[in-house]
Amino acid sequence: MIIRNGMLLPLIFDTRLLPREHQFEAWRSYNSDVIDASLSPNHRDAFTFEQKVWDLGALAFTSSRMPGPQRPRSWTHLSKDPLDHWCFVLPESAQYIERVMAESPQVYFRSLGRQFSGVAADSSVSTLFIPRDLLRPIGDFLDGHSGTLPNDGLGLLLSDFLISVERRLPTMMLEDVPRLVESLATMIIACVAPTPDRVAEARQPIASTRLERARQWIHVNLRSPTLNPATVCREIGVSRSTLYTLFEPLQGVSHYIQRQRLLAAYRMLRDPMNRLTVGQLAGMFCFSDASTFTRAFRQELGCLPRDVQGGGPVPTPARASTPPQTVVELGTVLRRLQP
Repeated sequence: MIIRNGMLLPLIFDTRLLPREHQFEAWRSYNSDVIDASLSPNHRDAFTFEQKVWDLGALAFTSSRMPGPQRPRSWTHLSKDPLDHWCFVLPESAQYIERVMAESPQVYFRSLGRQFSGVAADSSVSTLFIPRDLLRPIGDFLDGHSGTLPNDGLGLLLSDFLISVERRLPTMMLEDVPRLVESLATMIIACVAPTPDRVAEARQPIASTRLERARQWIHVNLRSPTLNPATVCREIGVSRSTLYTLFEPLQGVSHYIQRQRLLAAYRMLRDPMNRLTVGQLAGMFCFSDASTFTRAFRQELGCLPRDVQGGGPVPTPARASTPPQTVVELGTVLRRLQP
């Protein structure tokens, strides 16, 4: 693990720092302990690739982006010295990390200790590597599974959970890692091989996943006049009572929606480039009129819209620079995972 000020940092491998003619071979070497990869001879002029690897001690989570034109690539698992880990894969995950989509990516899984060949040209992929012993309770079930999870029900819930994990990892503190590892194992067991007891055991991460999906959906739809508890229920597939329970720590779903609308309006008012009037902002964020918006703004934020108008953008704290890292090959990280 890389720890800085109590925060977990990823290992980063980036071929964009290399000459174009060396990029693919560098990526191939980086993965050489795990897979044997190849490119079409017609696509060997460049291979731009960035991967972040979070070493969680018992697990590893990787986030890979191919920012240049996608190059068709093929790979096979190594037949010698196999790493007997399961890997859970979300292809084309970047667009779902950046914004809420109508559907989440489909989860696939396979064992690194078994023969497998694949071809892909996707622009992003997120992968969770988990030692076989950590999933021992469902090992036989996984061995007999097709490796493709449905894109609904618990399969959808698992993909949402993995997406929420990737969103959270950049701010992960070391003290939170053991709880995250436990939640990941519990969620995989409950979603892949559900029983009433397993689903009950995963109650907390399931609730957190549903809440995060609801929050993301609300943020994307703040300007929609149809945004209300009923539409949120339909979107995330829960009853109204379940939704209210999820948002109880946030003073209720209706309050959360109004607060997020007011905060969005506040950010726009602070922007010196903003030319919208208070009345226009009120309509944009679905308030009936300017006076209703102003009363809610003062009650929630403790000031009037005119007090913050044109005050400049909200400052964001500068990020600490990350020191250069020695490249650690993926196989090295995976071999030292301890379930």
